[in-house]
Amino acid sequence: MSREIVLHIGRHKSGTSSLQHFLGPRRPYLERLGILYPWTGCENRIAHHALADACNPKRTDDSAIGPIIDGLRLEMGLQHHMVLLSSEAFQNIGDLSRLATVIEALGITRIRVICYVREHLDYAISGYRQMVHNQKRFMTFDTYARRFPDPGGFIRRWQDLGEMTLKWYDRDKLKDGDVIADFCELAGIEPGEIPQGDRNPSIGGNLLIYKLATNRLDMDAGGYDLLRTLASDHAPFRSAFHVSDAAAEDLRADSAYNARLFGLLGKTALKSWAGSPALPDMDTLESDLKTIIKALPAARRPNAKARAALMAEMEGAEDWLRLAEPDDMPA
Repeated sequence: MSREIVLHIGRHKSGTSSLQHFLGPRRPYLERLGILYPWTGCENRIAHHALADACNPKRTDDSAIGPIIDGLRLEMGLQHHMVLLSSEAFQNIGDLSRLATVIEALGITRIRVICYVREHLDYAISGYRQMVHNQKRFMTFDTYARRFPDPGGFIRRWQDLGEMTLKWYDRDKLKDGDVIADFCELAGIEPGEIPQGDRNPSIGGNLLIYKLATNRLDMDAGGYDLLRTLASDHAPFRSAFHVSDAAAEDLRADSAYNARLFGLLGKTALKSWAGSPALPDMDTLESDLKTIIKALPAARRPNAKARAALMAEMEGAEDWLRLAEPDDMPA
């Protein structure tokens, strides 16, 4: 029996969490279709991050792939014509030789890779918000936004492994405007009923300023899940931030990242963030901080001195999210 593997490799903030929360609980349904969505390397039950890390020489040593191969072999049955893996951690693998070894050991005859991409500034804004949410380091948005290289090497690496489908993460270009429906069509899967809603909203508004301030001060912010809940419950806490059209145009004009993707996929819609609020929003900053601190467990709330320091840091955050204007750049 011929068998294929479909690798969904992200990229970050391209509907990956929604897709994984769709696929993980539907293992019995996928089984009936002859599709294996393995438990091996899927420690959080929905995404194969541990499997991707086992295949990444920068994350683990060579001994990591043996248990992965053994686990996948145990799960694979004669009824499975497809093995489906999903993790945005796959995109972090620079050397794909371990992943190729795993695939070869499974007797796979066809390799397909599916990857969704966003336009440079769109990706930078979304990725920055996720980085701040998920990590404890402080970085200005301008510094982050200028770190996006030409993705040509990344694309060629995956094309050398198998058949790569690269597609814009743009609702106007997705089947039914939905990444789950679109992915299932690309993979050849009948999806059944598709749930609605974002399973991993990006933090924004003064909540983003709060997390940046706690990162800068090395303070306890309350944890990823708590901030995600706040973003889900309060619309201002998931709003994007202001980027002037002039600054956006300047970044895009010098973007090797966009030039590569435009050449491969054609142009996509270029969003404007000129109408998004400038942060911090001073009118609501004090009340927003009260809302955030109230949501923290009592033992994790800052004392009066720490709270004053936090407020002062947030009040001085005007330049943290500012993308440099053309006139600001050195000659």
